[in-house]
Amino acid sequence: MEKAAVYDKNSLKINFNDESFLEGEGDDAERRYKLHHHNPLRNITVELEFTARTIPSFHGDNGFIKQMFYYYNPSMSVEGKLTIGDSAINVKGDGWYDREYGSPVDNNKENQGIWNWFGLQLSNGYQLNFFELFDGITGKKEEQFAVLTSGEKRYTCRDFIIEPLECWTSLVTFQDYNVAFHIELPSFQLSFDLRASFNHQEFQTVLSYFGFYEGRVTGEGSHEGTPVSIIGFYERKNATSPGSTFSIINKLGEKTRGILSEVYPLHASVEWIEKNVLGRFCTCKGFLSQHICDTLFLPVRFLIDRGGKCWRTFFLFACSNALSRDYADTSKCVVITELGHVGSLIIDDIEDGSSVRRGGKAAHLEFGTPTAINAGTACFFMNVPFADVSSLPAEKAKRFYELYFEMMKAGHAGQGLDIRGLGYLMPDVVRTGETKALEDAVKVIHTCKTGAICGAICSFACILTDASEEDTQAMEEFGKAIGLAYQIIDDVLGVKGFEGNLKEAGEDIRDGKITYPVAKAMGKLELPQRERIWSILNERTSDREKIEEALSLINSANVIDECVADARQLVEEEWKVVDPLIPETVSKVMLRALCFYIIRRNC
Repeated sequence: MEKAAVYDKNSLKINFNDESFLEGEGDDAERRYKLHHHNPLRNITVELEFTARTIPSFHGDNGFIKQMFYYYNPSMSVEGKLTIGDSAINVKGDGWYDREYGSPVDNNKENQGIWNWFGLQLSNGYQLNFFELFDGITGKKEEQFAVLTSGEKRYTCRDFIIEPLECWTSLVTFQDYNVAFHIELPSFQLSFDLRASFNHQEFQTVLSYFGFYEGRVTGEGSHEGTPVSIIGFYERKNATSPGSTFSIINKLGEKTRGILSEVYPLHASVEWIEKNVLGRFCTCKGFLSQHICDTLFLPVRFLIDRGGKCWRTFFLFACSNALSRDYADTSKCVVITELGHVGSLIIDDIEDGSSVRRGGKAAHLEFGTPTAINAGTACFFMNVPFADVSSLPAEKAKRFYELYFEMMKAGHAGQGLDIRGLGYLMPDVVRTGETKALEDAVKVIHTCKTGAICGAICSFACILTDASEEDTQAMEEFGKAIGLAYQIIDDVLGVKGFEGNLKEAGEDIRDGKITYPVAKAMGKLELPQRERIWSILNERTSDREKIEEALSLINSANVIDECVADARQLVEEEWKVVDPLIPETVSKVMLRALCFYIIRRNC
């Protein structure tokens, strides 16, 4: 809100930012509420009047839950008007009113509690309110209570079971919420299945662990042996934030692997292969579907199922939702970035002669080089169809395809430059100590290979969210900076060593690679030291003493902090450009957190 709420101390009258008004009058069964809400972004106005049909009910046993007074009116008639643009619609229906008075300030902010709450209306005229309350630290259930009402009749019980059936992960807050349930209340002879009308009904706020779930639900079941239909609301409050950026990336790794396993199955029917792989060129005979899975999918899953850093997935989700007014489910697009990435790893390992990837054997050593090449390159063509790009409006799909091939061209050009190497620049660098051309050449390779992918992710998000041309250009430059900074930090960690020994310090020295710290160091060292570093790099040696010698020379130039500073400056300068373009939302917080992860990881 742009200003503080205005309220009346003697009656229920609240004005939120001149956009939302709530007013209550009357007592008990005569109670009425007037609600006015205007959304200026959508030009939508809601004007409703709620009228009580019965006296209100207390939440729980006596209206107090952890010193918080809470009552509700489960059956109200509602009339009013919904205005969308210039069109007005008169509406009439049933409503539910909840009033929570709040509780005394609890200094134990680490234990804010977990709860599930349901407010439901049954088709036979009954209303059901029930909740579960858990300790926010231990997760132990502290209380549960159910109230069934009809007119002035009120029944209570505690013997009910809520069985979750399906979980949904928000791509804004990365919180998990159950969205389907089977519920039994034996004392009421009531059982039913319940499901959220649609998944993304999360309220995002930085005040409550980034969000909570407040959604419409519907269901079917039986009450006292008679079928009933159900409609109502479900609220879920988690007790913890989604965790650190690293924790979120790990969590999204599981989601990413789940998505990729669906499009790259280890076993599939002939019909599935015909539809998703062979397409119009299928002969409908003469092949075994398992052979396709074993030669195209298994070598790729061989790497996917080991894990890996899925920060690109995080970047895609954060960008999309930071730019969108509505919830943006871009999970299908994960296959573009992650499947293409794994395909490039398979090919890289063949080109570099690498034997280990993600803590295990490289794919070409397990399946043979021909099969690995075929499976790796196939990823570049399988990913876009699985992202369902063809279902987009024609102009958007065209832009998507053009962008994808621009990204792939840049990536292959960067890989070509990387294979070619930068040794042709080193004689002059060794002789003169002038490194600008060398540093620029390193940046070009990093930008083509990783910067292009991150820039494309931003542009994909802009296409999907109808961003302006100006915003798209700014976001693409921001993405390129993220990718370049990531690789500079990767080069730094190649000197310092990776956390958890995922990569040994000096592997780039062993492979003879001229990285960003090497380029920087060559500009600060004396001629004999420059000659020695270049000599060791040229050897591509596995001799640990020589590798340590080269690392010592690089560290003696005091360039590591300078490299980190360069990476941070790249990101910070581009963030200053996109910051005013992105609304202040939880997704913007997540995007900013990812920036910090990129430029500060293990440094």
